[in-house]
Amino acid sequence: MAQAPYEDSTTAVSRDPRGFPAWPELPDDPQGHLAEWLEIARVRPVSAVEWQCSHRWALGPRVLNDSMWFWVESGSGWGQVGGRAKFRIEPGSLMLIPQGEVHQIRQDPGSAMHLITSHFHAHVYEGLNLLALAGFPDLAPAQPGAPFEDAARRQAREFALKPAGWRAAMRCEVLRVLLYLVREHGRRFKPAGAAGRHADLPRLLPALRHLDAHLADPRLRVEDLAGKLFLSEVQFRKLFKRVTGLSPVRFIQRRRVERAGQMLRESDLSIEQVASSCGFSDAPFFLPRVSKLDAEFAGPVSPRRERLALQRYMNRRARGERREAFLRVQTMTDRKPRGVLKVATLYP
Repeated sequence: MAQAPYEDSTTAVSRDPRGFPAWPELPDDPQGHLAEWLEIARVRPVSAVEWQCSHRWALGPRVLNDSMWFWVESGSGWGQVGGRAKFRIEPGSLMLIPQGEVHQIRQDPGSAMHLITSHFHAHVYEGLNLLALAGFPDLAPAQPGAPFEDAARRQAREFALKPAGWRAAMRCEVLRVLLYLVREHGRRFKPAGAAGRHADLPRLLPALRHLDAHLADPRLRVEDLAGKLFLSEVQFRKLFKRVTGLSPVRFIQRRRVERAGQMLRESDLSIEQVASSCGFSDAPFFLPRVSKLDAEFAGPVSPRRERLALQRYMNRRARGERREAFLRVQTMTDRKPRGVLKVATLYP
């Protein structure tokens, strides 16, 4: 007797989606803006370091050019971000600091914090900080199942040892923590889009979407973006500068340069192909600047030398960011009266 085919003798039934537990505290997002920002957010890790602080250590007030978090393993004190209300810092809690926000930390008398810091960039449309825009809470208290400790330790290890793929691994850990906060602490979110310079962001979204979709078009004009909002060019420029902090032309140039840098690092395309894919009819925007920054770049050059020069330029920019991070750490470690003992070397 012939045996029936496998697909006829065995069945598999998918689980009913209604059987999964709902996320407890998703933020109120009736227009779907937060969902869109999380989908298009670009996260770039900078560093992750473990610290043992002395009893006299204190931090700030200070402002950084990237976002960061403190995960506290032991010790206690208080913190403050952006001039908002002070809050208690207890073991296991996570303190979040958006880029450009004034912040400070003070320890309780006799306390010596052991903590792990993670620096990263998280941007929407390149120029808008995700943490400030979405209104992430300043502090997430310790609770069972929170990934804070695991993510912090994994990041510190990845950054210290730098195995193959360490940046991608650190990026995943940052996203894991941010998404956990969205789903488990959503009711504590206070979107900046409802106040301040981001109040008009929803109005600007159609233009930003059009810009991203047509960034490779060298004919993209500010007039086209203004038309998406049915505004005059003058009105649009004022609105755009108020929301993003940049003029439309500067913002477009920045987006194109960022995309070009990413393509140079991650693809084997020629300089001409990269320029064309980023909205430049040729490479004139890059080469004059590279020639000023790279003394070796002069006279007739081959496509390979052009690419190497551009890569050196982009690498120099990346090293500059790391140097800025190192100098920020030096401001902490050089305060001898307040004494910080560094557990891991930040930069060799």
